[in-house]
Amino acid sequence: MKKIAAAILILSAGLASFALAAGDYGTPGEFLSWGIGGEATGMGRAFTGLADDPAAILYNPAGLAQQNPLQITFQHVVLFYDTMLDFAAATYPVSGMGTFAASYLRLGSTGYDSRDINWISSGTFGVADQAVILSYARDLTPWLSGGVNLKMVNETVFDEAGSGFGADLGFLYTPNNVMSIGLDLINLLSPTVKLDQTAESYPLTMRLGFAFKFLGDRIIPVLDVQKEFTDQDLKFMMGLEAFPIQNLALRMGYDESEITFGAGYFFKPIKFDYSLSIQTLGLTHRIDLTLAFGGFDINLKADPNIFSPVGVRKTTTISVYAVTKYTITEWELDINNEDGDTVRTYSGDDKPPASIIWDGKDDRGLPVSDGEYKAVMKVKDTNNNSIQSGTESIKVSSSVPLQGGGLKLEE
Repeated sequence: MKKIAAAILILSAGLASFALAAGDYGTPGEFLSWGIGGEATGMGRAFTGLADDPAAILYNPAGLAQQNPLQITFQHVVLFYDTMLDFAAATYPVSGMGTFAASYLRLGSTGYDSRDINWISSGTFGVADQAVILSYARDLTPWLSGGVNLKMVNETVFDEAGSGFGADLGFLYTPNNVMSIGLDLINLLSPTVKLDQTAESYPLTMRLGFAFKFLGDRIIPVLDVQKEFTDQDLKFMMGLEAFPIQNLALRMGYDESEITFGAGYFFKPIKFDYSLSIQTLGLTHRIDLTLAFGGFDINLKADPNIFSPVGVRKTTTISVYAVTKYTITEWELDINNEDGDTVRTYSGDDKPPASIIWDGKDDRGLPVSDGEYKAVMKVKDTNNNSIQSGTESIKVSSSVPLQGGGLKLEE
């Protein structure tokens, strides 16, 4: 009897909270589409064709293949009626293999009043939906990537609990630098969860997304079309991301249930994303914190960056960090003078060494003139992609004192 009363309360509270996702009304597994990621939700959840941060796990796992660094992201959202949404994920790119990811999502509500058939209170209870997702993505061709999610879902209502397993499959097609098209088949392998006597299967859902990049990736409009293979109609989501200045993104979006606004700011290794959703029940604020480090990159660091071929420190050591998505087949390190002419070149047909020592001489073995020089490395991988590092400044100065310890220029 107590369960009957509890079920009535759950249904009432559920119908109210499900108004946040207009048109879903309690569809099995709809908690997975409530909106994860400040970037995605700031653009109205139209993220299938862009999928360029860890939230791609839920919008299009194929987008993970395009993401470079190792990333860790966290999100905590306070919704309505003692309802919380939490998300955490980690992505790990591996050279030559692809990107692996793991994530956890939980939607939970507490404080429900439990009453028996005589309407006598018997305490409170909670409702929770959870998912653990393991993801893998890689490039299938230079212009097409694919990704898969394997997920375990769990639902708890009062003293009943059930779990199920499922899978998603996504693709991201990038024919050029202006357009990308994403396709995500959600619940391609449908989880089935049984609470008490009733088993429910998550419906197959298809999302098709488009993203366009204009003005050097500073203006990015996006559009998603979603079809749930039940009696639900097509859903449209659209958004816009703009970069008025470097590292600052402003966003806006719209779908059937909400209008959204957002912003993001990047300063290595930290990224902050914020979004505001305007819905029937009020406002929802989302804040994400993402840490990004390592990954595929080419960096140079000279130590010391000021040296004298006639001083105590007659050489400089250029440390090389070169990790690329595919195996490096050849490399070249150029040292250029202030006029942009190359004075010294190092090269090889394999992965570059961890460090290179420059003695302040040119390719003919003659000492170079005092002045500032720029070191830059170029590599080519097995897919014939050419990648270039940033420049590292090195100064050659005969005025460096002839003594040990720190090297300083004389005033």
